[in-house]
Amino acid sequence: MILFDPSALLDFPRYGIQIPALDSRKIRTIEFLRSHPQLSGREREWLHEGFDDTTEPEHLFRVHSRDYAQGFFDEQAADRLKAAFELVNPDGTYNRWNPQSAENPLEELIPSLMKMEAGTWRTGKIALDEGFCHYMGGGAHHGHRDFGHGFCPVNDVAVAIRRLQNEGAVNRVWIIDVDAHKGDGTAAIFRDDDSVRTLSIHMASGWPLDGSLPPSHPSWTPSDIDIPVESGEEQFYLSRLSEGLDRLADSSGPDMAFVLAGVDPWEGDILPSTHLLNLSMEQMIERDRLVYQFLEAQSLPSAWVTAGGYGEDSWRIHSAFLEWVLLRRLT
Repeated sequence: MILFDPSALLDFPRYGIQIPALDSRKIRTIEFLRSHPQLSGREREWLHEGFDDTTEPEHLFRVHSRDYAQGFFDEQAADRLKAAFELVNPDGTYNRWNPQSAENPLEELIPSLMKMEAGTWRTGKIALDEGFCHYMGGGAHHGHRDFGHGFCPVNDVAVAIRRLQNEGAVNRVWIIDVDAHKGDGTAAIFRDDDSVRTLSIHMASGWPLDGSLPPSHPSWTPSDIDIPVESGEEQFYLSRLSEGLDRLADSSGPDMAFVLAGVDPWEGDILPSTHLLNLSMEQMIERDRLVYQFLEAQSLPSAWVTAGGYGEDSWRIHSAFLEWVLLRRLT
């Protein structure tokens, strides 16, 4: 019910990237669960460790433009990554990037990136078989059809859904995005597609809706259900999410749901662009339980991805939720 593969981690420091999205978020979550007194020794029941899948150009072509997607597999790869991870400022200076500290050139990140992306598709397959799967990776919801930004080169959830649809495994899908930032790429990709319903609860005023992008920019594309939360309105977050889920339930029944379980709405997140939304640890855990129980009541298989979360302590929220889920499902 949990999918984890160390070779699908991106290891940003190796490439000189200083984004505080730490691999320890996934590693420490698995370590916590492995050492849990009621879960230790039962890994065969809850852990899918390792997968052989990767993402090929033809998988990306179902979501991204051919020119943009092909660039990850040719001499444009480094430029694609610089743009998506926002490593170079307009004036040419570096942003959260120190090439001199890099052990490997940027383009060598591509195999790990494509494997990480494929893990989201594999998570969907496992969820369809087992009812639930949480992937220690994925959630690049700022990937658009022909560009990436917000640390998201390509949109793994969209690619996974198109792969599953192409295989005939699913027809209709819900996407529930509880990351701090609006799922702008996902909304734009599926804006005219009735087979995919999108819900995003996010900072009302933060990036990418902070006025830095023109109103014509695709990031302003509405989700099917948008729930903007202003700074200071955290006490209404859970009730508004519950109302949004009820609205989602009124739509045609899907075959499964993908959940982008970003932990960056937490008040302890260290990325500056998340600071307009500050949920307590208790609110974060209740948020994930609320979504899980909603989907359980709908009898829907659900595939969860980690999405955003920054700093040394963000693993604690994933761990608390997954401890609760595993004990619930294994007893």
